[in-house]
Amino acid sequence: MSSPLDHLTTPDVLALAPDSSSASAAQKLARPAGWPTLARDGGVLWGECQGSGAHPYRVGVDARSADIVSKCSCPSRKFPCKHALGLLLLHAAGTGTWTSAPAPADLARWLEGRVARAEKAEAAPDEAPADPAAQAKARAKAQAARDRKRSAGLEDLELWLGDLVREGLQAARARPYSDWDRQAARLVDAQLAGAARLIRQIPDLLHDETAAALTAHLGKVWLLTQGWRVRDTLPPAECADLLTALGTPLDRAGLPPAAPQRWQALGAVQEEEGKLTVRRTWLLGAGQELALLLDFAPTGQALPAPLLPGQAFTAAVAYAPSAHAQRAVLQGDTVIQGDAEPGSAPLPLPGRSLADMQADYAAALALNPWLERTGAVVGPAYLTLDPPQLCDAAGHAVPLSARLDTDDLWTLLAQAETQLQTYFGEWDGQTFLPVGRAAPASGVTA
Repeated sequence: MSSPLDHLTTPDVLALAPDSSSASAAQKLARPAGWPTLARDGGVLWGECQGSGAHPYRVGVDARSADIVSKCSCPSRKFPCKHALGLLLLHAAGTGTWTSAPAPADLARWLEGRVARAEKAEAAPDEAPADPAAQAKARAKAQAARDRKRSAGLEDLELWLGDLVREGLQAARARPYSDWDRQAARLVDAQLAGAARLIRQIPDLLHDETAAALTAHLGKVWLLTQGWRVRDTLPPAECADLLTALGTPLDRAGLPPAAPQRWQALGAVQEEEGKLTVRRTWLLGAGQELALLLDFAPTGQALPAPLLPGQAFTAAVAYAPSAHAQRAVLQGDTVIQGDAEPGSAPLPLPGRSLADMQADYAAALALNPWLERTGAVVGPAYLTLDPPQLCDAAGHAVPLSARLDTDDLWTLLAQAETQLQTYFGEWDGQTFLPVGRAAPASGVTA
């Protein structure tokens, strides 16, 4: 029988945290070395977490239904506590040595009690069956409570932004980092993790003398506060982009099923964001469409096995709701294609000029103003080392991202062998980060 544990991701677990401090503490605990015992029995997880005391805390998680609950021998009054969240993070990341074993006696009694209470409630003759209308009303009430919390957080953010602009750039540069962290923490507490992430990015933009990037960034944050005010009037796709920018996790199970087709991995970018490792994997579909897969894991923990650049496979890829469809998830089984299989030849990259790339990005940004990057194909084109640039056949050039290592740039230059290439990469409106390339244009040299 399927359990919610089978589909639980790291962002899903962090969304269960009662507050930001619990989420932060749980990520520190999500290290296999601190767990002498890790076990699963169907929809039940249990383990022992070694704390500062002589005896480890015993933790149990009951996920046999959609309502995930936990029990821990620690004295915390938070539910779930940091130990339960840490146990779930380890399971979601697939790290640690897990055994298949029933829960010990104390946890078994707790689990049996939960089953007995559920059976008693189900068999009670004087209780009517679950009323769908009542359930919908309860869900609406919970959603309204979350919305009130977010509204208060965004109103506070709006006032804070106004003060920041009135004080001016020089005053902002003099602020200690604790000011930015404090504001970000308030947003996390208001269930606005996406807005908090944007606030934490501000210090990196303060020292540009033109302040153009900072102004654009603050405008993006301000637009969050204004978009929230009119969220009920937005089309569904635009509302989905707003909620994503605010930090609402993607409901993977709610995505409509997609038809399987042939895809090819173009490459991946892996970065550290706070206490998370994030991997962006770009795919090219048989119809020349691009799709972006996101994987997350606590820093120091392993990500799922990657798709290798150029690897062809057949899978159902469902796009997340968005005015500019880009992020996607894999549904069902993924069948890797061998080199000898029919139709396994590499998919051609649809080469575009740099002007096309910038026009495509502007069009995408007009649809989703919180978009951070798009996948872009440029070719025929060539790379230069000094200065680091991508140049197309028409003579236009854009700077390469500072995230591109010099050794990686030298490798790309050596692979090109003076011939023009078709490059795939990420364009953020300012710089291009090469991710992959196609075969050189026949008979053309740089």
